[in-house]
Amino acid sequence: MPTSPLTETPMAMHFHRRNGRPALMLLGAGVLFLVILGLVFLLGRQPTSSSPPLQDEESGAGSAVRSVQVMKAQRRDITHTLTLPANISPWYQATLYGKVSGYLKWIGFDKGDVVKNGQLLAVIDAPEIEDQYQQAQTDYEIKQVTYERYLSVWNDNHDIIAKQDVDVAKATAQSAKHLRDSRKTLLDYTKVYAPFNGTITARFADPGALIQAATGSASQAAPLFTIMDMETVRVYVNVPQEAAFLSKVGTPATLSVREFPDRQFEGVISRTTEALDPATRTLLVEIDLSNKERVLQPGMFANVTLQLQHHANALTIVPAAIVPQQGGKAKSVYIVDHDQIKSVAIKTGIDDGVWVEILDGLTGEEDIVVVGKGGLTEGEEVKASPYNLPAGKPAQQKL
Repeated sequence: MPTSPLTETPMAMHFHRRNGRPALMLLGAGVLFLVILGLVFLLGRQPTSSSPPLQDEESGAGSAVRSVQVMKAQRRDITHTLTLPANISPWYQATLYGKVSGYLKWIGFDKGDVVKNGQLLAVIDAPEIEDQYQQAQTDYEIKQVTYERYLSVWNDNHDIIAKQDVDVAKATAQSAKHLRDSRKTLLDYTKVYAPFNGTITARFADPGALIQAATGSASQAAPLFTIMDMETVRVYVNVPQEAAFLSKVGTPATLSVREFPDRQFEGVISRTTEALDPATRTLLVEIDLSNKERVLQPGMFANVTLQLQHHANALTIVPAAIVPQQGGKAKSVYIVDHDQIKSVAIKTGIDDGVWVEILDGLTGEEDIVVVGKGGLTEGEEVKASPYNLPAGKPAQQKL
C-alpha cells in the first residue's frame, strides 16, 4: 500500500535526498561548460596585440593617407600698423599771472569765454606803481629841459659852458627817460591782455583778490586765467623703441575716440623729438589736427593708428601656414608636391594680423599646407583639399 508524503518514514526521506545529489552536480557542470565555451568563442574573435593587421598586398590598405588643407599665396596690399593710446592737447596753452602786486580791480571774462589776441582781460589796482611812474615822468621832463638849455647855451657860445657839462646833462636826461619807460612798463602790467586767440578754460580769481607778482616763482603766486587755442590740437603719442625708427615725419596716422565710434580723424606725424626717453624707451611724436568744429577737446583720451609701412601687391599667406623652426627665428612652410610633403624655408616681412608678407622662398604657385600640418614629415604622402579661408580683420592692441 503506497504511503502518502505525510506518512513517509525518515528512512524513505533520506533515500530521496541521496538520489537527488548526482542530478544537481550534473546540471551545474553543464552550465559551467557552456560559460567556458562562450568565453573561448568571444576571445577567439578578438585580434591579439601581437598579431599583425591583415593587409591587402596589392592596395596597401593598412596604412591610412592623411588629409590636409592647402592654399596658394596671394597678391595683395599689406600695411604694417601700430595702434597706441594718445593724449589730445591744445595748440597753445598759457596760464596768466599778474606781474605786479595789487588788488584785482576788474575781471571781464569767465570760463568758456572766447577771447581775441590783445583783448583786455583784467585790471589790477596798484596805486604805488602809478605814483612811481608819475614821479619818473616828472624827473625826466626836468632833466630833458636842463639838457636842452645847456645845449642851447653851448651852441651860442662855447666859452660860457663846457662841452662836458652838456654831455653830462644829456646822459642824465637819457637815464631819466629809461627809468620813466620802465615805470611805464610796470604800469602797463596792471592790465592783463590775452596773448593769443583762444578760450578761457579756467578762472582763479575774483574782484578784490590780492594778486602777488609772479616775477620770481609762479608757485608763490595765484594765477588769473588759463587760456587755450583749440582751433588746432596737438596729439601726443609715445611710440615704443621697436617701432621708433619707422615713425618719421609724414607717416600717416588715424585718430579715433570712443565718443565718436563712426568717425576717424586723418593726419600725419608733424614732428618728433628724434630721441627716446631713457625712462620709458619711447619716442614722443606729435600729430597736428584741425579742430574748427571743436569736436576734439584737450585732455581727451584717444587711440592713434600709425601706418608704419605699406607694401603694394605683396605676396602673402595666412599666419596659420607658418611652421616656426627651433629657436623661433627661422620659419618654413609645408607644401604639397605630387601628393607628397616638402618643407620650404621662407623669409617673412610685414604682418598685419590676417596676412603675412613673404619676401623669399615662395613663387605663389605652391600648394601650402594650412590645416593638418602637425606631425608632418618630409616626403609623407597626403591627400590635399582646398583651404576655406575664414573672414578676419587686422589685429589691434586692446586697451
